[in-house]
Amino acid sequence: MKTKFLLLLLLVVLFQVNTSFAREMKSAHRIELSATTKIQHRSIPIIPIAFVESPMVSIDFLVPVTSVTIIIKDAETEEVVYTSTDLNVEKLNINLTGEEKGKYVLEIQLPATSYAGEFELD
Repeated sequence: MKTKFLLLLLLVVLFQVNTSFAREMKSAHRIELSATTKIQHRSIPIIPIAFVESPMVSIDFLVPVTSVTIIIKDAETEEVVYTSTDLNVEKLNINLTGEEKGKYVLEIQLPATSYAGEFELD
């Protein structure tokens, strides 16, 4: 009887965590990234995944990368609004509080390849 109760309690807790996480990510939009340099076929490419949930931009590399440079530009004026170079990272969160609404370009420069994608701040 105790094991059934504990199993049921565990399932209820997992369901609550899952639905609360889904609610948090509801307003996040995926940034479609495309490679801007040729990918070498001898190595396994690291393909980042990027999301924007105004004013936060999240980038996940799935595995740690030795070096990455992130550049965010205004899409119309090409003015750089954010830049950073980070070492040994797996996930980055960038806060763009204070930036105006509009379209921006995200550039991700890895040692072997580069990616770019456009997103919009609401």
